[in-house]
Amino acid sequence: MTTSVPVSSRGFDTRLAAYALIVRDGSILLALWDMRGRDASFVPRWTLPGGGVELGEEIENGAVREVEEETGYQIQIDALLSVDSGTIPAHQRYSGTHQPMQTVAVLYSATITGGELRDETGGTTSAAAWFPLADVPSLNRVDRVDAAIAHHQRHQHLA
Repeated sequence: MTTSVPVSSRGFDTRLAAYALIVRDGSILLALWDMRGRDASFVPRWTLPGGGVELGEEIENGAVREVEEETGYQIQIDALLSVDSGTIPAHQRYSGTHQPMQTVAVLYSATITGGELRDETGGTTSAAAWFPLADVPSLNRVDRVDAAIAHHQRHQHLA
């Protein structure tokens, strides 16, 4: 996984990230976010595959690249599901400057087109796995996973 470098502006940093919701046969593809290399007290949590968009990179291409880096799969973007934003206080950051960070996360639905499941090495995730959607509530996971599943279920209901 490539680390994005926040752009400093008016006393805060900004991070643009892209994630993919991939559901196949009732299971969701997740990556284990693991920052123990930077913070020994960090508790790994399951997240959607994705991450920081590089300078000059198209957002969709960032999602495609990140999914391949973290899971081994090549994907095709199907649809834009949501754009979310938030703020990370300076004291909760794991890297970069000592300023708060405004985050913008773009979520896409995607379909696997190739590749084989594998774990990322040398990045911020340490495993990739498929989980039945019914098992997700029992996982230690980031909020983004639940929000993505809600978008997926809403889309399925409308279809």
